[in-house]
Amino acid sequence: MCQKRRVVIRVVLFALLGLLVELFFTALGSLLKGNINFSGHSSPWMMLDYGILGLLVGPMAAVMKGKRVPLLLRAVVYMLGIFLVEYVSGRIFVAFGIHIWDYSHLPLNLHGQITLTYAPYWYALGLGLELLNKWIDACAATLAGGFTAEELTALAAARTGAAEGCGCGCDAGKD
Repeated sequence: MCQKRRVVIRVVLFALLGLLVELFFTALGSLLKGNINFSGHSSPWMMLDYGILGLLVGPMAAVMKGKRVPLLLRAVVYMLGIFLVEYVSGRIFVAFGIHIWDYSHLPLNLHGQITLTYAPYWYALGLGLELLNKWIDACAATLAGGFTAEELTALAAARTGAAEGCGCGCDAGKD
C-alpha cells in the first residue's frame, strides 16, 4: 500500500509543482513584455500533464541510465516526451471543448498544440528532470511512509553519520 501511496503523492507533487512553474514562467513572459503586474496564467487541467510526467520520468530514467545513455541525449528524449504528452493531451482537451493553449500563432507549430519554438525550454527542463524526480521521489517516499519529524531527524543523522541535527552542519535539532 505504501508504494501505491508513494506513486499517488509523486503524481500530485509533480502536478502542483508543474502548475506553479507554469504560472511563474508565464508571469515572467508577461513581465518581459512590459506587464509590471507580473501575472501568469495556467489551468488546473494542466496538472494532468504534469502528473503524467511524474509517472513517466522515473522508469524512463532507469531504462536510459541502464543503457548508459548520456545526460544530454536523455534530455532530448525527455524533451520529445514532453512534446508528445503536450500534443496528445492538447488534442484530447480540444476534442472535449477545452482550449487551454493555442500555439497556432507561433511558427513551427503542429495543429496549434505544440511548437518547436519551445524546444529549448523543454530541453532545459529535460536536463533538470532527473534531479527534480529524485527530490520529488524522496518527498513522496517520506510522505508515504508517514514519518514523524523525530524519525526524519534520526534517519538524516544515520545517513550522514551525525549524532544529532539534520545533517547539514547547522544547529537544527540540537539541544
